[in-house]
Amino acid sequence: MVCRLQSWVRVATNTGGCIQHCDCNCTFRQMTMSGSMSFLKTGSLIFNLLVFLAGAACTALGVYILVSDYGPRELSGVLGNELYHIAAYVAIAGGAAIAIISLCGCVGATKESKIILALYSVLMTIVFIVLLTTAVLIFLFLGQTSHQTRESMKTVLVEKYGVDQENPENRVVTEMWDFLQTQLKCCGVSGDANSTDSWAIYKTKSEWYRTRESSDLLVPKSCCNPNGDVTMCSRASSFDGPPNADPPYSAPYRKNPHMYHTGCYDEIVHYIQGHALMIGGIAIAAIVVMLFGVIFGVCLCRSIRSRGYRY
Repeated sequence: MVCRLQSWVRVATNTGGCIQHCDCNCTFRQMTMSGSMSFLKTGSLIFNLLVFLAGAACTALGVYILVSDYGPRELSGVLGNELYHIAAYVAIAGGAAIAIISLCGCVGATKESKIILALYSVLMTIVFIVLLTTAVLIFLFLGQTSHQTRESMKTVLVEKYGVDQENPENRVVTEMWDFLQTQLKCCGVSGDANSTDSWAIYKTKSEWYRTRESSDLLVPKSCCNPNGDVTMCSRASSFDGPPNADPPYSAPYRKNPHMYHTGCYDEIVHYIQGHALMIGGIAIAAIVVMLFGVIFGVCLCRSIRSRGYRY
């Protein structure tokens, strides 16, 4: 049977003469709307599942940072501020909020609830704006924050490293600096071998060097290459360069192959820059997924409303 799109079927009602017109286009439109609803629901569920996983991963990362051996308390002692500590709690709270909101989106899509989907869209939009604003502010104030962090690290190292190890805070600071210098293969705070703030900060500025008693170390052993000569690295010797001669040197100057020269702050920045593409890609992907989640939620809500649902 062929259904012509412009044909009309007249059906007499029991109320006496009223006529209903049934257009064959109705069936086609209903099938189209049903397909659209199925697509929007599936898309919304997929994107919200991805957002939920991202939020859960962010929360797990924040918890891992808090419970790790060298967590916020230790790193905050080295950095001289609470930024790392705050970042851990923000990761936990933000990740949990995103995960909960994404679950609301999944429930709203499954139940086809306008109220839940509207609430989800509003909350996710707020989170999206907050994250985008935070990223912009971090980019704008990165230079200022970097300078403050570098100066704080200098103050902490000079005043607390290797001093009064009966003090728990000083002991944690000392252990954390030794850990950083060993793992990152660095020494001091910033600069290269010709800088007074890299390896030379121990010898020229630190309380560790000034208050030492019987030790003849010029730099901590954590600044030494484990495959090299520890004596040539940390003690006075015939080597005409670090750590025997103090910077600045006239070019060209010799680097001591047995010790690390680059400051730890520079190594941290270098590590971040080396992974900047990956970090940026993950951030952009997260923002795009959240944006598509909001779009699917709004479209699904509008589609439900057009079908006459009230809740």
